[in-house]
Amino acid sequence: MSLRVALVDGPLAADHPRVGRRVVLRGAAAPGAAGSPAAVHAAALAGAVLARAPEAVIDSLVVFDGGLATDAASVAAALEAAGGAQVVLCAFGLARDDPAIAAAAAALLAGGALVVAAAPARGGPVWHAALPGVIAVQGDARCAPGQWSHLAEGRFGACPLAAEGVRGASAAAGHLAGHAARLLAEGRSAPLARAALAAGAAFRGRERRMA
Repeated sequence: MSLRVALVDGPLAADHPRVGRRVVLRGAAAPGAAGSPAAVHAAALAGAVLARAPEAVIDSLVVFDGGLATDAASVAAALEAAGGAQVVLCAFGLARDDPAIAAAAAALLAGGALVVAAAPARGGPVWHAALPGVIAVQGDARCAPGQWSHLAEGRFGACPLAAEGVRGASAAAGHLAGHAARLLAEGRSAPLARAALAAGAAFRGRERRMA
């Protein structure tokens, strides 16, 4: 059975070599003209995943239309549509918790999926990275694309740069999702993959920056 990664983001092109299902939760029926911010963002994140797990099939669950804005209802619907994926990547955050998002994320986790979400290094919590069981990822300048850091229980850092100028926590979440997908492809269960991420980190503890 193919390793499936659900990319909750902008639209991947229909002719992307590793695209699987395409489900539009927000935007036009034929979304994502080439070069739109949403399409560029999605392509960069898919590339980060596939660099580590080239065998993955990427399900494109579209919650961004032309730009990088979305709403809680679209995200909750995308998480519900992600059922069956082994990794669910949401390289963005919302400012407020939402019961429907929390319920959908909990169902994915209970089903054995790894849910990876971006969490900026500064500022308050964002959702759904702040939800229990979700792997929260921030950018960590210590990390090359093939490295990651273990910052705290359930929180990781990864390379803050991806293709097409995508950077920060979004890029880091894409890289970490690729590492997680690779571990699953090697035959690990989700709990063992989480343990391997913690054990295999190149750095431990938070990045310390000089003023």
